[in-house]
Formats: sequence, structure tokens, C-alpha cells
Amino acid sequence: MSHLVTTLEPIERHQIARLLAKCPTVALRVGDICAHDDVPNASLLLVEEGILVVASAPRATRRMVLALAVDGGVLAPPRPGEQLTALADSALIAITAEARRALLEVPAAAEAIFGALVSALWERQESLAQFANVAHAERLREKLVQLARLHGRVVPEGVRVDLPLTHELLGQSVGSARETVTSAIGALEREGFLVRNGRSYLLAVSPASLAT
Repeated sequence: MSHLVTTLEPIERHQIARLLAKCPTVALRVGDICAHDDVPNASLLLVEEGILVVASAPRATRRMVLALAVDGGVLAPPRPGEQLTALADSALIAITAEARRALLEVPAAAEAIFGALVSALWERQESLAQFANVAHAERLREKLVQLARLHGRVVPEGVRVDLPLTHELLGQSVGSARETVTSAIGALEREGFLVRNGRSYLLAVSPASLAT
């Protein structure tokens, strides 16, 4: 059950679960895409489980990654020209306009939805700010730090980011070619900033530094 429900009091949890149960769900396997026409009646999307990439549709063979969403996240439905791609088996709840209005009448649910949307807005603003750095390696460093803060797990050696991050996906996140990302990762490895294990990344940063 979504974090939107499990973090609330039992009475509110039952009330919200009943409202969400009336909404359609969308199941996505790894690599599946959810576009505007797949959720035409959705007012909001709630990530029930999984990992999703929010991206622009490919233009001139390249797409732009706008954000990552994990379970508990709240998203606006993809607009025409945007798509959600599952990086892991995922499930979405397509909240209808009627259900959204009912949820917003529950104070705790309204607060949770507001908080999730503000967090998503901050994430996108931070992602945009990364493009002010002209050095590809520094843009990549900032992106990895952002992902560590949002999705990382503290371990004795630093912070581990256990997301299926390919070089192509990272390139689409920072506006760099895949080959440029490969070179930048090599430079950051030699510097000692990160250790790569498959698609998992261990960042040599302190958890306290991620709080800023």
C-alpha cells in the first residue's frame, strides 16, 4: 500500500484506502511506457510501487529525463510529448478528478499530497539548476548527489544509490552524450568520489553533506 496511506492514522488510512480503491491502476513491467493517452482520466498519479522515469518523448533521437519517481511519489499525468518509463516493475494509481476532490477534503491526505508535489517541484528546480554548470563531470556529480539525497542509503563507506542507472539514462538527465558520461564517471572514479558496482553507485560523501 502506498506511503500516502501507510503513514496516516488508522481512521484516515481506511478512508483514503477506500477512495483509492475506486481508482484505476496501471501495472508496468520493466521498460513499459505510460503516456498521456494511457491515463486520459487521471487528475494525479500515485506511484504505488516501483521506479519510474519522467521524460520528454524522444526528439531527434534524444529524450530528456525530467525526474525519477519511486513508491509514494505523486505525479501530474504525462502531457502530450511526455512519458513515464518503468525502470522496475511498477504500479500506478490513476486518481480521478472526483477522487482527488474527495482526498483533498481529508486534511491529512491533502497535506500528504501537497508535500509530495512540493518535493517533486523542488527536485525539478534543482535539476534545472544543474545545467548552469558547463562542465559535464560537475553536472554529473551534482546529479548523483541529488539522487543520493533523494534515494540513497547510508552505508559505512558513504551513501549508496541502488537505482538502475545506465550511462544513457544519466546522460539524458544531465544533457550529455552517453560517451561523455562514461568519461565523466571514469574521472569521478579516479578522483575517489564514487565507486561503481554494476548500475549501483557508492558515493564517498557524508550523509550530513546531503542535508544542505
